[in-house]
Amino acid sequence: MQLRTVLASVARRWYLVVAGMLVTGLLCMSIQTSAPEKYKSQASLVLMPSSQSIGDAGNPYLYLGGMSEALDILIRKITSQPVKERLLANFGSATYVAEPDRGTSGAILVITATADNPEETMAVLKAVMDETPRSLNDMQAALDVAVPARITTMSLLVDRQAVPEVKARTQLVLIAGAGGVLLTLVLSVLVDGLLMTRKRRKEASRKDTLRPEQPPHRRAAHDTKETDEEIHGVLPLSSGSS
Repeated sequence: MQLRTVLASVARRWYLVVAGMLVTGLLCMSIQTSAPEKYKSQASLVLMPSSQSIGDAGNPYLYLGGMSEALDILIRKITSQPVKERLLANFGSATYVAEPDRGTSGAILVITATADNPEETMAVLKAVMDETPRSLNDMQAALDVAVPARITTMSLLVDRQAVPEVKARTQLVLIAGAGGVLLTLVLSVLVDGLLMTRKRRKEASRKDTLRPEQPPHRRAAHDTKETDEEIHGVLPLSSGSS
């Protein structure tokens, strides 16, 4: 469908567009005010090399490379379904995400907790932070890694308080707004097409009604002429005719 046709339909059915925009605006306002409030908090943990690998006088920050595989395994461990169910058993609809820090090349883990209120959000974050070194230690203990050779964790950044999560609500509002505008335009074009088709049919029917009828003698002569033309057109001429 051409853009000019769409614009013409919208211009003719402007009242439908206005009504659709009002309904869309009310829907966006309803989502903005009724969507449940969510809070989030974050923490960053870095995997530290073992004391055995750096020695007594070594600098651990010079040995941070080569632990990305351990970080991936740790993330799988703390985000597994059994661990999540255990950590979130007393927190209702709260949840958390653990992922590597994409902005650095080091083995840094970013934990994001989300819940319905600030207190619960911070409690979930603390629970995951406590679980992370414990899971890392259990993984190494299962392989009988000596304690001096075990990787440990260190906290880098921890939010002191949870902040409102507005991204999800904004996304809902934008989706509702875009969907409402698109639906308004489609309905306007469809309604305009139906009404224009009905109008053309009425005009055609009115023209047929107002068309003057031929007098009986002219109509009879016209019918006779058409019959003669059909006969001469169908029957072949005889070969002896002059």
